Amino acid sequence: MSHHELDNLQTTLNNALNSLRVAMDSSMLSPLSSQYGIDMHPLDGLDQPTPVGVYEARRAALACVAELKNLLQHPFEKAAESTFAMYDFATVQVFVEHGIVDRMAKEPSGISVKTLQSELNLDSHKLTTVLRHLSACGWIRETQDGIFAMNRSSRTLLQGQRGRALISVPGNMRIAEALPRWLTHPEFRFSNSPEHTAFQLANDTTKPFFEWVKDDRNYLGRFAACVEALGEYVTPGILSDYPWQTCLKSTIVDCGGGKGSLAIALANKFPALRLVIQERGEMVELAVANIKARLDSNSVPGTVVAEAHDLFSAQPRTGDNYTFMLRHVLHNWPETQAVSILEKLAAAAGPKSKILIIERISGHYPDTHTQLEYNLANTTDITTSDSLITEQALLNSSSRMPHALALHLLCILNCHERTLDQWRTIISRAGLIVTGLYKLRAYVSIMECRIIHT
Repeated sequence: MSHHELDNLQTTLNNALNSLRVAMDSSMLSPLSSQYGIDMHPLDGLDQPTPVGVYEARRAALACVAELKNLLQHPFEKAAESTFAMYDFATVQVFVEHGIVDRMAKEPSGISVKTLQSELNLDSHKLTTVLRHLSACGWIRETQDGIFAMNRSSRTLLQGQRGRALISVPGNMRIAEALPRWLTHPEFRFSNSPEHTAFQLANDTTKPFFEWVKDDRNYLGRFAACVEALGEYVTPGILSDYPWQTCLKSTIVDCGGGKGSLAIALANKFPALRLVIQERGEMVELAVANIKARLDSNSVPGTVVAEAHDLFSAQPRTGDNYTFMLRHVLHNWPETQAVSILEKLAAAAGPKSKILIIERISGHYPDTHTQLEYNLANTTDITTSDSLITEQALLNSSSRMPHALALHLLCILNCHERTLDQWRTIISRAGLIVTGLYKLRAYVSIMECRIIHT
């Protein structure tokens, strides 16, 4: 009897795990442990890119685990998991917002629910069920009956950590609940307008998301921190897998650059770069404060500056002296608006200017493009040679997080992920051509563009 699919997955998983051991050893990385202790492993940081061999092996192994679960799990149990998946998020919110994770961090060996009840004024019986769910999700561990301790994963939920910034944005559950209504709404169902989204239904407003959010300073701050955390997650790959030295003769304009985390990271790693952060007026103050707080104190004054600019207005910085960069911007907009944003940059760009589009490219696309001017030394080959499952399966099974992010952005902004062909269509309509494609150790890629010479 042949168990072809199971055998392939087992072989691929074994190959991936063996490759992971070799890659970690060659990089002098300590063994992984998910359960014991709360110390951050070097692979958990966001300051350095994951070594190429580790990145590829981990990606393949996680894809195999996901495929194995799909193969082995009873369909009814899968349905039950989806039915109650909202509690995955709700229990993490309880863990963070009620101070449990911060209190637990002070007791590495574990803390009892009785103690938590006494100190946090929470019912120990209810709390036990909540914490056991978190344990089943891999956030904590139950060391003894009713005694719970942090593990490595829960460290990202502590005060000041990036994972906490994701959890702390309010209202996401309400937006998700509006998704079924939105898809059948008589006015919204076929609309691509940012004024016709699940967000409007969830918040009973007619304002588009970015107009609504600027009126709530508390929400704006939390949302900006969330966006910054998502950006910082992919920043090491961006910094390491693109030849930024080719931009030294120009000033990089980070269009829609948020609080400026990417611009600041680039300046800190490449001190010779000069950067301008352009954002909506209400965000400039946050960007300026971020520059003061995080830019290397030895940097030359003016290395990074922030200015107010609307993406749909004429770009004031023109000519070959500028490289324009858009990270996680164009996916916020339908095709017509995305083309308009790029047209403004095309009109401002000189013949030698580059427009760098940093976005997720959905679907499968080849590893090499002979028509593109890119240097293999600055890119990573994302195909795992030892894999017996397809590249498409790897992409699908190892990308739940970016797929979930794409769904959330669809619900709040009516924006869409795009394939490489769809990106090329938008880029071409704006009078640009793709001259380089850089795959990164991240879920995003860099599409390097220039104006079409006439």
